[in-house]
Amino acid sequence: MGTGSDAGLHPAFVFFVLGTLLAAWLTFKVSLRRGLQVFSATLFLSLLWLASFGGRALWPVDFFLFSDPFLALLTMLAGRVVVPLLLVSLLFLLLAAVMGRVFCSHVCPLGALFDLSDRYLGKRLNPKDNREKYRRARPTKYALLLIAAGAAACGFSWLGLMDPLVMATRFAATVFYPAALVLGDVALSVLRPLGAAVGWVELAYLELILPAFAGALLFSLLLVVLLLLSRMQTRFWCRHLCPLGGLLGLAGHFAPYRRRVAESCTGCNRCVRECPTGAIHEGGKITDRAECIVCLRCVKVCPEKSVRFSFVRRDAALDQPGPRLRRRGFVAAVAGGAGSAVLSRADLLHPSKSFLPLPYREGRLIRPPGALPEPEFLSRCVRCGECLRACLTNTLQADWHRAGLEGLWAPHLDLRHAACEQTCAVCGHVCPTGAIRPLPLVEKQHAKIGTAVVVRDRCLAWAQDRRCQICDEQCPYNAIFFRRDAEHHVGLPVVDPSRCNGCGQCEDKCPVLGESAIVVTPQGELRLSSGSYVAEARRLGLVFAAPGSVRDEGETYLDHAGDTQGSPPPSPKDPPPTGEKPSLPPGIIPEP
Repeated sequence: MGTGSDAGLHPAFVFFVLGTLLAAWLTFKVSLRRGLQVFSATLFLSLLWLASFGGRALWPVDFFLFSDPFLALLTMLAGRVVVPLLLVSLLFLLLAAVMGRVFCSHVCPLGALFDLSDRYLGKRLNPKDNREKYRRARPTKYALLLIAAGAAACGFSWLGLMDPLVMATRFAATVFYPAALVLGDVALSVLRPLGAAVGWVELAYLELILPAFAGALLFSLLLVVLLLLSRMQTRFWCRHLCPLGGLLGLAGHFAPYRRRVAESCTGCNRCVRECPTGAIHEGGKITDRAECIVCLRCVKVCPEKSVRFSFVRRDAALDQPGPRLRRRGFVAAVAGGAGSAVLSRADLLHPSKSFLPLPYREGRLIRPPGALPEPEFLSRCVRCGECLRACLTNTLQADWHRAGLEGLWAPHLDLRHAACEQTCAVCGHVCPTGAIRPLPLVEKQHAKIGTAVVVRDRCLAWAQDRRCQICDEQCPYNAIFFRRDAEHHVGLPVVDPSRCNGCGQCEDKCPVLGESAIVVTPQGELRLSSGSYVAEARRLGLVFAAPGSVRDEGETYLDHAGDTQGSPPPSPKDPPPTGEKPSLPPGIIPEP
């Protein structure tokens, strides 16, 4: 469900239209800001819904990530590369230089979530301390901005932990989307009997595919923590922790569009109490421009109508305090970020330590097809979760331990959970930073992600002398062959590395319980920064037959020298040919 099929009307389009109508109504009945927030949230969720097969062609599914200047600047700094589409975000940085942090109050989906929780999840835990408490913590967001910049200068990306749009995308992909499907499935369990009773066959048999994501519970707990902080103080994240807000605040400190207070102000401090970021100082006339998010609440609550926003000359802001970060703090933050990058490379799990034996490293780290070479991939991947949401088979998962701190939450393939669909190349097309290259289908099929290896002590044929050829039947590239030896009476599966592209069909469908008897390892993976995968595969002698092509009938055998032989006569332990099909699943022949 939700694969973004080109045929018919996608439900995300209906959702977008309904959300837009609601936003228009709120614009006229409540406020322009509320209408823009609803429209922005609707667009954000609709694009994420369409981040799947077929949706990329017509919808800019990465729009919100492209609009993030913090993500753009640090990704290009860490990757030492210019990503043209990310330059779009500079327009939003220019908008901040003209109108201040208007992005935070009108566009940011995480900010909209905080406003929603403030409005509908009860009163704040400390309503009287909304202004002054934790004021000394405000420079933290600038420190985090500098830490991230220092790490990016050393090729290390902290964006997955710090960027609000990345976090919002990951929360929506791994928490809200699965939760919505679970609720939908519960509703269908009630409606299916009704559909059967009235003869509505489609409803009676409708099912939702429920995805599962590694770490979804921990992502949910992180979201709960952020919401609890918001209950302690409105927009706690935006005030004290958001590095994107810090960057926009620096750009907008001298913005000409600013808050103005007329002489009729009585100093009632209602605007001070209502300001969601505590940007208005006692008395109501001095505004911290780096903290003001242009939400216009002060305009709405002023009993004297003394507050308005307009374009003014720069000298009107001379009495407004700006961001404060001491020189020592500046140096310490940048050095801390650089130090985190250096220390991450000393981790035993870091990919540079691949020479170490297990258990010091994980030998099953499979990156998506088209992923850049590992150092470039880690520096450009922002852990947004777009590819996880878009993956048709749900095989892409967030990594938690295989590549150490630097690889935290980066996508990898869990091929035991599901194989990589060979007619899909959507993950590269939704990646906002190019960490996964957008490849045509034929190029993707030649982007070898690893090589299957038979685990002989678990394989039914090798360990139990039982005939099983499911791996051969599932392989779309005819990379599985069989051989005989003196100790076994059945064909023994072996893998031809020159034909295996690591798709994982064999690992996914292996009938052995628990860990598969044939697993894909990154041995022989093909990862290019540029150039053709087809040409490189041919140069290396790799031959990948087109999926679905005509396969040889029966098993193909190899002698001890590796030469291909025809199907040998049945062994004494094989059942005599009777012309009847076995009753067991295809590929399993019962022993006599």
